[in-house]
Amino acid sequence: MLQLPWRPVLGLALYLAAVAYVTGFDTAPVGSRRLSPRLDLLCQADAECQRFGHRFGCVEHVCTEHGLFPLSPTDVAGTIGAFLCVIVSSGGGLGGGGLLVPLYIIVLGMSSHDAIPLSKATIFGSAIASMLLNVRKKHPLDPERQLIDYEVVVMMEPMTLAGTIIGVHLNKMCPEWLITVLLVWLLSNTSLRMVTKGRHVWQQEEAKEKKLLASIVHHWQALTTARRLGSAVVAATRHWRALVQRRKDAQATVAVHPEHHLQEESLSDDDLNDHDEDDFLMRPSAKKATGSGGSTLSLANLLQFRKYVPWGDLTILLFAWFGLVLFSMLKGGHGAPSVVGLVCGSSMYWFLTLMSFPFFVAVTAVFGLKIAGRHDAMQAYGYKYVAGDIVWNKRTTVLYPALCTVAGVAAGLLGIGGGMVKGPLLLEIGLHPQVASASSSTMILFTSSATTLQFIVLGMLPYDAALWYGVVGFAGGVVGQLGLSYLIKKYRKTAFVLFLVAGVIGASGSIMGLLGLKDIAAHGFGGFRPLCAT
Repeated sequence: MLQLPWRPVLGLALYLAAVAYVTGFDTAPVGSRRLSPRLDLLCQADAECQRFGHRFGCVEHVCTEHGLFPLSPTDVAGTIGAFLCVIVSSGGGLGGGGLLVPLYIIVLGMSSHDAIPLSKATIFGSAIASMLLNVRKKHPLDPERQLIDYEVVVMMEPMTLAGTIIGVHLNKMCPEWLITVLLVWLLSNTSLRMVTKGRHVWQQEEAKEKKLLASIVHHWQALTTARRLGSAVVAATRHWRALVQRRKDAQATVAVHPEHHLQEESLSDDDLNDHDEDDFLMRPSAKKATGSGGSTLSLANLLQFRKYVPWGDLTILLFAWFGLVLFSMLKGGHGAPSVVGLVCGSSMYWFLTLMSFPFFVAVTAVFGLKIAGRHDAMQAYGYKYVAGDIVWNKRTTVLYPALCTVAGVAAGLLGIGGGMVKGPLLLEIGLHPQVASASSSTMILFTSSATTLQFIVLGMLPYDAALWYGVVGFAGGVVGQLGLSYLIKKYRKTAFVLFLVAGVIGASGSIMGLLGLKDIAAHGFGGFRPLCAT
């Protein structure tokens, strides 16, 4: 039976405490709080407010949103749906926003303006669970290493955010029909690509299992043969020992003739072993292995970042996180207004927008120089990489962040989470499926925490809904991670990760495509819009 680890439980408690602290333990009576001031519209009856959502009613002739508790049948359906969506999304290292936002729109009757903050809180809870579980796991090909590739996380996340800034501005200007077409095209192709890659990995793992099974069968056949021929082997051994003894006796006989002794080479097994040992010690690899302890110690120190959580590297990511939060609060984003009242198109608005991009570029460049030097030293010591490792050098420190920038542009333009494009990208560049899933989940924790904090502080996310759906996301993340680990361990197939990614992305593309078509049918085809249109 699977047991819930204590660390996820502790993480859940910390999450609840953090959200409660940020919201200030609001004690306003449930049922009387106006949680969305933009909906303060006059009304005469509850029926007039139902168009805003199932939890809206007419209170003192004003449409007001009631509290989440007690849960209505609609809320129960939304909770179950969110739980199931997070289970399938968290295993593949995806946030699940492509499933959660349509779910909240269709089932809970929310607008996209309200569904996005709630999905971010759900994803945040799921990301906490995934992080707490993955941080305890080891690399599938090297038990001395962490499962999460922190170098990939720190190197790729900032530039994904930089690309998202560009994509969000393009999203504001592009017509809905164009976004829908691009969304369906990108997600459908990505899903098909992941299915193809999953089949390829499955076939490789099947061939590896067959080879292993054949070696086991051959071993047992050899044991059976050895037992049948045991008496012959004993007789041959005795004969060989007799020959060796006669050879030694002959050598003792000719010892008085040195010239004859020098012309013959000893063929005894002891001498052969001595010669083999001398030859081995003369090999360069042996000299390297038996060299001074200083080189070995230096390499061991260099590889500490793979064995333990590299807090020094994560400090750089934390610095970028604070920059993201500050930028989001000042400029506004995801439908949230600016805390200082910046207006789109103002000089300060453009200053913040233009300065955010070089900020993330600088963070990536500093860390890129650090890890490029680190990997040069590792190769100088003869470090052997395992399958799926990224060798960071001048080329890869430029190429992969550039690809993440493109992924961020696509995510911002199409209105989907970064994990929906970044997870498949990590698989495409060759990361081990389990490493890619764990690393993608860590990056999702980084972005979802910043956006959730922004929505709560700005009053766009009710604390009861944030807590409840955060807990749902946490529980779904635990079940999803443990369930996927169980499947991989039982069937020895990491291809499950790719199939999960393909299924979630394919379903998201289909649902969001249908919602886009519905919007086009309601509002028609439009043209490009001004960036700062009200």
